[in-house]
Amino acid sequence: MLLKRARSAQKTAPSIKTKPARPAWQTHGTRVLLLWATVFAAYSNSFKAELTFDNVPIISEDPRIREATSDNLRSIFTGQYWYNKPASGLYRPLTTISYLVNYAVLGNGPRPPGYHWINLTLHELNVALVYVLGLTIFADPVLAMVLAGIWGVHPILTESVTNIVGRADLLAAFGVLAGLLCYIRSTTDDRRRIYWLLMMTTSQAIGLFSKESAAVLPAIILLYDVTPYEPRTLKNRAPGYAFLTAPFVLFSALRAASHPELLINFQENPLIHAGFLAARLTAVKVIGAFIGLFAWPGNLSADHSYNAVPIFGTGDIWENVKALLALALLAAAIVFAIRWRRRWPALFFFALFFLVALLPTSNLVILIGSIMAERFMYLPAVGLAGCVVAVAAALKWSQPRVLALTGILCLALGARTFVRNADWHDQVTLWTSAIQATPKAARPYNNLGYEMQKMGRLPEAIADYRAALRVYPDYAEAHYNLANTLLQTPRGLQEAIAEYQWSIRIAPRYAEAHVNLGNALSRIPGKFDDAIGEFQIALQIRPDYAEAHNNLGNILTQNPARLPQAVGEFQAALHISPGYAEAHNNLGNALARIQGRLPEAVLELQSAIRIKPDYAEAHNNLGNAWMQTPGHLQDATQEFQTALRINPYYAEAHSNLGSAFFSAGRFVEAIPEYEAATRIQPGLADAHYNLANALLRTGRVQQAKTELESVLRLRPDPEAWQLLNQIRGHNH
Repeated sequence: MLLKRARSAQKTAPSIKTKPARPAWQTHGTRVLLLWATVFAAYSNSFKAELTFDNVPIISEDPRIREATSDNLRSIFTGQYWYNKPASGLYRPLTTISYLVNYAVLGNGPRPPGYHWINLTLHELNVALVYVLGLTIFADPVLAMVLAGIWGVHPILTESVTNIVGRADLLAAFGVLAGLLCYIRSTTDDRRRIYWLLMMTTSQAIGLFSKESAAVLPAIILLYDVTPYEPRTLKNRAPGYAFLTAPFVLFSALRAASHPELLINFQENPLIHAGFLAARLTAVKVIGAFIGLFAWPGNLSADHSYNAVPIFGTGDIWENVKALLALALLAAAIVFAIRWRRRWPALFFFALFFLVALLPTSNLVILIGSIMAERFMYLPAVGLAGCVVAVAAALKWSQPRVLALTGILCLALGARTFVRNADWHDQVTLWTSAIQATPKAARPYNNLGYEMQKMGRLPEAIADYRAALRVYPDYAEAHYNLANTLLQTPRGLQEAIAEYQWSIRIAPRYAEAHVNLGNALSRIPGKFDDAIGEFQIALQIRPDYAEAHNNLGNILTQNPARLPQAVGEFQAALHISPGYAEAHNNLGNALARIQGRLPEAVLELQSAIRIKPDYAEAHNNLGNAWMQTPGHLQDATQEFQTALRINPYYAEAHSNLGSAFFSAGRFVEAIPEYEAATRIQPGLADAHYNLANALLRTGRVQQAKTELESVLRLRPDPEAWQLLNQIRGHNH
């Protein structure tokens, strides 16, 4: 506990032969290796975790990390952290570069194991730094080992270690811990002071450019300087603070150049609609909740958004009492730590370390994007673990007792971490566990519903969305997702339209809801103009919304007179997003219907296939275009066959392949293709009619008659009726 070393006695002891002492680096190295092995055991199942939650957009959807090029590096340093979310207000270029190293340099791509290895390596490195910090503060290797062990395996850290995008917290903590240790060394090593100050400055830059919360380093250094354990002079300390200005100036300049804009979502941080006092008391309650989770990490959750933490003054009386109790606890802890700082300096240091490290994400000073997240506790947890060790040291427990209790505690914490890692395995396990831990939060129900929807489990998805809306009736995204799911059910069209409209009433500038409402309205006869109106509103909100241009083009193609306008919309979509395969395909189809523009249609369809080689619909449509082009019947046949290799149950492609064979006089080969088409999609009248013709060419008159009757049951068809009458007349 920041102990002073006793002066050695002057009397010389008798000479005794002993084994040479092990070098200090070997002793400490053995302890660190033991710590690393313990931490690895706790996180050994984390490599199985898939891309979940924010990992998906940050890893899978950021084109800047796919190649290690100067253009991508420039884009990372001049852009914001979230590529597809410019209003996040976050600037973390080194974190993004670390993903680029994984994705492009190490060749991990979107495969998670490599990212987990880097995360765990960074965490193990931080465990070693915490051990060194413990040696510095306690001057006792056993207590340092206890500190690093408790912190390293604590399950509250899983959101930073097992969750890939928790890497920002890992790097920021590294910057703060390494910077603090370099600063301390600079005050005792006069000969290499400049070297250690430069290392401290580099560490601050690494932390700051990885996550904004690393800005606490100067405050933590100041905390160390005011901790009363040895005499110090301003001369030894002042240069450190001067050196730290450089990374802050550089970071501020580059961040400002990225034009950050922070828009806080009420659903993620409801404090934005609370009064000043209510917001701060709720923030204090969150700090109390963090301390509770550190003491008993039972109900860990990936989500603490609305309504997991009720705002002070709006929930039941117990929620308000919890806020006041947390305030009293924090005030008492601060007063106690300051009052007894000379007797228990380690307790003073670690108690205030916790508060200072948590301050940037506490919502006490400024409101941030989240009301509460367990990843915020990665660095502050060092402070709480230090308090536990400081209390144990103050109690003067024997070393065997301390080690025994630490072993039991680390075993329990490590086991809980191992179990918690399994919650991060996939999206379903993650959101199921979040619902169990925070049943009053709306977002976990919404996100689990989305996963159920993707799996085709529509009744469960609908139930989850409705549960989210019971918690938060004005949850626009849940209304939107519910509408998308209802649209996939047999009789859900009208209810889906109502949900889209609810979503838009709550969030009038919800462009995606306008687009999907337009899609739904386009399925109702007489709602053509209403659908177009929704697409146009979406484009007024977001002129660069490629999907809205594409969908507007699709509905315009239903009116032959508006084909040129449809072509313009598809071209607008491609101007915004040149790699939009569906827009290339749709433009190709539209051009194929305009006289004289068939060659352009072929080029667009080929572009769609080049972008998306397994795009069965584009292969089928290119086949249709080749069918209309003299001398390209064989090309058409190949495209239809490719479409069927991709999707063997593609009825239209079977029918079109049959027509290609028919046009080549290969009637026998055409018949099974038409039969496959009618078997997959019995209502495909053209396939029945063409099958009848092929059967007639091979002398199978009665079967042809049956197929023509099927056509007439499906639709009025003068040609089929005439051909059927000819067969009947011939039979008579």
